[in-house]
Amino acid sequence: MIPFWALGFVCLIIGFSTAHEPAAGANAASKNHCSRKDCNGIQYDIQEAACCENKLHPGSNLFCCGKEPYNPGTATCCKVQHGKILAASVTQGLSENVSKCCDLKAYNPVNEICCQSTIISKPGPMAECCGKDVFDKDKQLCCGPADNKTILVRNSRHHECCGHSQYDTETQCCCSNEEKLEIQSKDSSCCVKNFTPGMEQKIFKLQPKCTEPNTHLCGSSCYNPKQNRCCESNHEPHSLDNSGQRKATATVYNPHTQVCCDGRVSLWKPWIDQCCGETAYGSAQRGVLCCNKTFPGQHCCGTEIYRPRTEICCNGHRHLTSGNIHCCGVKAYNIKDPQMKCCAGTLYNLTSLDKHGGDAQCCGSILQKPQDVCCSSEDKEVLYSAKIGFRCCGHLYYNTTLWSCCAGGLRRIREPGQDQRKMINGSRLLSVNNLNKIDLCKEMHIGTVESVSLQSIVFRSVLKVHGMEAKVKALPFPYILERDDRCSSPKLIAGKTYYFNKVNVFIDFNHDSVLQSLHFIICKCSSQVTTS
Repeated sequence: MIPFWALGFVCLIIGFSTAHEPAAGANAASKNHCSRKDCNGIQYDIQEAACCENKLHPGSNLFCCGKEPYNPGTATCCKVQHGKILAASVTQGLSENVSKCCDLKAYNPVNEICCQSTIISKPGPMAECCGKDVFDKDKQLCCGPADNKTILVRNSRHHECCGHSQYDTETQCCCSNEEKLEIQSKDSSCCVKNFTPGMEQKIFKLQPKCTEPNTHLCGSSCYNPKQNRCCESNHEPHSLDNSGQRKATATVYNPHTQVCCDGRVSLWKPWIDQCCGETAYGSAQRGVLCCNKTFPGQHCCGTEIYRPRTEICCNGHRHLTSGNIHCCGVKAYNIKDPQMKCCAGTLYNLTSLDKHGGDAQCCGSILQKPQDVCCSSEDKEVLYSAKIGFRCCGHLYYNTTLWSCCAGGLRRIREPGQDQRKMINGSRLLSVNNLNKIDLCKEMHIGTVESVSLQSIVFRSVLKVHGMEAKVKALPFPYILERDDRCSSPKLIAGKTYYFNKVNVFIDFNHDSVLQSLHFIICKCSSQVTTS
């Protein structure tokens, strides 16, 4: 075992500054103005409030949907353009990460479908619209012209539409006879001459605007990706697209002779290796330090200078610091305080919310309620209202009458060759952040996935971590984790690093690197970690 002191001064040097002076309060140091804007004469920070049509709404992770504020983690904003008027409406209870809009109402496309502005539950996994109705493409056909559709029970998988009827494509054809569609035998003269299956439902694919060798589109220009790149900026308040969103500026540039910085192209020079806003510069240039797209020349937190020995900078906000103070978004908190919970950059005081520290669960930046379900995959955590007959498959919440789930992937029910017994349970990637302190601080492993099979997972570069004892031990390669049911396990990606124990595999949604994760666990669990 390697004692914590031999790990180096991890708790002192990773992106969380510490100091010898005691903190006078998490918000004792003044906040900067790097994210500050004006709302009808009131100064506010965009990370702590939203200004919707000159009205200020306090709260983190808020965006505007017309006049109404909303959190994309728990709601969806739908917009519809009516001439020059853009209508907007919020649907609560369905995250924008997994939804689609049906006019001004949001729906879950895994289990529902939008047909002519009406949301309908899918009758089957291959459901499609037939006019204003819905049909199961596996079992039914939608036949007839666009203005007069009819749903038919499909006689076999070989049958296709011919007008309002269906025909067997193996023995028949749909023939045009004096502007009428007729079903005839495949050896008839009409079929031999004009055989075109499903001729009344021809599909014309749009040809791409860009052709070889200029196959990629940048703004309105086509370019060759082997020679050039697209320089884009999403921050310029230019014209709006059809959905009311800002259009990004885009310019084609040569990466061998030019540099792209936030949509602006500059001439490349040997000493240039990074950007400061739209300006290209080199870190080796004397006295140059970029802060909030400007050059102050000193340590900065947003647009303000800060003292890293006595202060901590949290996303552009300064706070006084001490040994256990860490960042959570723009705020700072004591990680050993059981009543404080950080959920993906949003800090919650569990005392004021009447939540027990050990029981509080995060789902992304949202504090989960007991009646909710959190579905999580490699890059998303999505909150859903619990429903009978629904389960998680990665970050998707699926209807078990339509789908089954295996290793984080949805499959159609009754798919040929599918082993239903192995797909009864859902699968999701659990979060280290939701472990209580007892489970977090006892023995755990961290390693990189080498390969995955039906019966086991091979990890490399495995460390055995014991947070309570502040000890880390390197284990020999290979480390093989046996598993009973591949389908109930989450989807794992070769080359990615995960935490795991004998039962579950976890990911850390709160930190950007393995080093930050280890630093957090050891500092939170161990009484040996000090700054004096």
